[in-house]
Parts: sequence; C-alpha cells; structure tokens
Amino acid sequence: MNRYVKNGLWGVIMLFTLANVPAFAQQPSHAERHQQIEAIKVAFITSKLDLTSEEAQKFWPVYNNYQKELMEIMKKRREERKRTDISPSDKINLDLDYETRMLELKKKYKKIYSKAIPPEKILLLYQAEREFREHLIKQLNYRRRSN
Repeated sequence: MNRYVKNGLWGVIMLFTLANVPAFAQQPSHAERHQQIEAIKVAFITSKLDLTSEEAQKFWPVYNNYQKELMEIMKKRREERKRTDISPSDKINLDLDYETRMLELKKKYKKIYSKAIPPEKILLLYQAEREFREHLIKQLNYRRRSN
C-alpha cells in the first residue's frame, strides 16, 4: 500500500477514534482513556515507522521500557510541582532538573534504539511522537471549545 495512503488512513482512524473516545459506552475512567490513547499512539507509530517484523520484535520492548521510565520521571515531576514547601526559584530548578533527566533518557534510548532500527526510523519515531502529541493537543483544544 502506498505509504501516503497508509499514513492518511491511520490519520483518519486516529481522528475518528480520538473524536469519539467519550462515546464508548459510559464515560471511560482516566485509566481506560489513557489505555485507548496509548493504543492509538502505538498504531500511529507503527504506521509511521513501517517496521519489519524483525524490527518490531526488537523495537517495541525497548520503546515500552522507555515509556515506563519516562512516565516515572513525569510522575515524580508532577509530585514535585505540587509541593508548597519550596520556593519558586527551587521549583524552577527542580523543573529544569526533570527536563534534563528526560533529555538524558532520550539520549540513552537513542543508543538502544539504534540496535533495533536504523537511524532513519529513529528520526521517524521522534517525528511521529511529536505529530501525535500535536494532534492530541489539537483534539483536546477542539473539545474544550466545543463544550
């Protein structure tokens, strides 16, 4: 299938799915909504990277570990942001520290990804993550304006 047609098809599927997430049965819980979004993200990345079965077998466990480590950093960051016992200056420094940790994690995993997929696909991964995030933000903003 032509790559552009395939990407367009996934875009339409993602748009339809994200637009209808609340329409599934009752209001989904936060965890269910997160799982739905993650499943859509996996499909989106799979489409963008066009992985061979061998690449996919190597890539997805590594990506899942990356996501787990990233989510842990972000969780700690959210907890730190809620603290009221530290100065604004210290909050800024903590936030910059978490930004640094996330960048270091990304550098660490770039090396690990290179054992599973070629550099061109690593670049496509970063682009796909950015595109997905931007699309998700647009969808959320659209919903807020609609309500």
